[in-house]
Amino acid sequence: MKQGRFILQPERFCIWREVKVLNSFPQRLVGMLMQHGLPRGQAYWFPSCAAVHSWGMHFAMDIVGLDAQQRIVEVRRNVQPGGMVRLRGTRSVIECESGFPYPLEHWCGRRLEFEEKEVDYAED
Repeated sequence: MKQGRFILQPERFCIWREVKVLNSFPQRLVGMLMQHGLPRGQAYWFPSCAAVHSWGMHFAMDIVGLDAQQRIVEVRRNVQPGGMVRLRGTRSVIECESGFPYPLEHWCGRRLEFEEKEVDYAED
């Protein structure tokens, strides 16, 4: 599984330091179902995605929609378990645990850069 971090441009401020990229259908379908929460600074990124579900989730999420240039186009806070959310103008989605402390809504139009990191699979 590809991993990395998201950096707000142009300041190069790290918003999420641990991002797991979910590309395959099984990864996307399961998403965070088995999680009972996420540490601050951790997120999941769903490239080529404009809608997410929260069926079977155990906690509320904050959801960030990015356009094709990875600019923030929409933010939904405190999405409760048991529903589905479609984000207009979105090409990919970031999910993190609800209550994320940064002012994501104020950064609409700002670009995020994904920096991939090497993953040591021996530790997993």
